Amino acid sequence: MALNAKAIKAVIFDYGSTLVEFGRAQVLLCDTALANALERHFGPPDLRKLKEVRDRDRMAPYRGSPPMFKENDLVAITTDLVRELYGVDPSPEQVADLLRVRYEIFVRAVQAPPYVHELLRRLRRKYRLGLLSNYPDGNAIRASLAQTGLARFFDAVIVSADIGLVKPHPVPFLTMIEALGVKGSQAVIVGDNWVADIQGAKQAGLQAVLCRQWATPEDMPRRPDDLEPDAIISHVTQIEPLLEA
Repeated sequence: MALNAKAIKAVIFDYGSTLVEFGRAQVLLCDTALANALERHFGPPDLRKLKEVRDRDRMAPYRGSPPMFKENDLVAITTDLVRELYGVDPSPEQVADLLRVRYEIFVRAVQAPPYVHELLRRLRRKYRLGLLSNYPDGNAIRASLAQTGLARFFDAVIVSADIGLVKPHPVPFLTMIEALGVKGSQAVIVGDNWVADIQGAKQAGLQAVLCRQWATPEDMPRRPDDLEPDAIISHVTQIEPLLEA
């Protein structure tokens, strides 16, 4: 495959591990903050069990035969987390506090390198820009974009929590290209996740570029019948010369 740069009118970015780093270090930071909040309310958690549940919840939308790609409900998984760890039902106030902690630590954990601002500023002169992210809290993504100063560059921001489905389901991609006012063949997505970003985009009729700058937290191996990306880059800034080729 080869990127059809001349057809592209819109560039769509994944967020975590594409535009910004969100790998195991950031996941650990978020899980540690959650563990501390759990301890305040219920006592010291079993950290091994906490990690198991958190890892299971992260992969839950992709499981099943066939998978439904349904996004997690934060209230439901937080309630279930407390039940599994402590055998009690948390109060609405306790759940609200745990969700507040999740939100605040995510916003603090995400940082945008200066080169990302410069890249988006240049691309915005020529292309419509979108951000398409899998995350169970749309408000946290938008707050993070505001905190990092990236929000002003995007013509559309769509988060899986807002539509109830995660990439690679086609609905997030189709919703995005409709919001940007382009056809699938006129849009390229840049992402790190082989299944969510690359397979999802290709199956929805978009062009796709795999970015290998950071390790992807989710383990989603290749399958024999997978579609290939139109290009592979090792740093997000390498999308710019590809578009100019």
